[in-house]
Amino acid sequence: MLSAILLLATATLWAQSTSKQKQLEDIKKQLIEEQKTIQQQQEWNNQSSQQEIKKLNQENRQQAAEVQASKQETARAKTELLAKQAELAATQGKIDSAKRLLQETEALLQTSEMINKRIQEEKQRQEDSMKILVKEQEVQSLLLKANEAELSAQKAKSNFLIIIAAVSLTLSSLIAILFFSRQKTLRELAEKNKIIEEEKRRSDELLLNILPEEVMHELKAHGKTQARNYSRATVLFADIKEFTKISERLSPDEVVEALDTYFERFDKVIEKYDIEKIKTIGDAYVCAGGVPTKNEDNPNLVVRAALECMEEVNKLRAERMKQGKQTFEFRFGIHTGQLVAGVIGIRKFAYDIWGDTVNMAARMQQEGEVGKINISGDTYELIKNNFACVHRGKHDVKNKGQVDMYFVEKAI
Repeated sequence: MLSAILLLATATLWAQSTSKQKQLEDIKKQLIEEQKTIQQQQEWNNQSSQQEIKKLNQENRQQAAEVQASKQETARAKTELLAKQAELAATQGKIDSAKRLLQETEALLQTSEMINKRIQEEKQRQEDSMKILVKEQEVQSLLLKANEAELSAQKAKSNFLIIIAAVSLTLSSLIAILFFSRQKTLRELAEKNKIIEEEKRRSDELLLNILPEEVMHELKAHGKTQARNYSRATVLFADIKEFTKISERLSPDEVVEALDTYFERFDKVIEKYDIEKIKTIGDAYVCAGGVPTKNEDNPNLVVRAALECMEEVNKLRAERMKQGKQTFEFRFGIHTGQLVAGVIGIRKFAYDIWGDTVNMAARMQQEGEVGKINISGDTYELIKNNFACVHRGKHDVKNKGQVDMYFVEKAI
């Protein structure tokens, strides 16, 4: 009986041991499978990272080339501006010469007035002398001598009147010459002033194409500007899908013509909403609302402008396809936040914006889709009552982690 019990206990223990051993083997197999899965995931992540790094390097090289081209264009604009300034300096010299001529003319007029006054005084003195002479001759001479004296006096008077008439004629001629000379000088001065005003207007227009109006006035008044901090500004980035591949199939003239056509439409749209164009970097278009003039409604204005820009892209697609020309597809990205805007340095002035808000707007564009306007959660909270939006969920953003993103569908 005891042997049977021991045998049963031994069998039971052996069965339990076998079961546990099998469970351990299953766990080992699962661990091996999970290690393989983790290794495959690591390899895939490494490949994705290498591809992303390669893409970023290509974009950096392209942006460097585009920045160089932008610097060359800015240098050309600066050269033209210096030439205009030289022309203005030459014109100012001519004006100074005209002013000196006018001063000399006024001095001649004053001299002429003094001469006329002296002639009148001499005439009066001679008349007084003649009267005294006649009275003395009437007292000391006979009637005949008095008559002869009177005849002589009349002759002298006639000669004197002839002299006076000649002097008066000469003086009148001189005054007329000075008058007409002064009129001619005034006309020339007026024409030169008109030329100066026109050159000033053209110079202001050239500066307005580079700087905002209030920044331009500050720069002209003080020779420099102060960068300003904005607590709420909205930045828009627009970028062309596969621009590098497209540009390789086109000539430089065709690339410039296409970009100019699209960006000209964008310029007209943002001007309507008082949005400041910041710059174009190759195929990227950058603008901002709420700078340099602060405007609390800038998020709504920028989103509305983005919708209109997208409409212009669709219109141009139809127009250019009929003409057999290249069309572009755009991605739009928008973010609202704090930034600094202004002009830095003392040469080659350019109005620009800096801060994390600018980087986030660029990330919104990169994480967007063609034909879509991708906005951040911060911008969505400010415009959600005025626009219909679709939540895309949270997306990874470099150096930011998970960020809420939305597609703007239409205005409500």
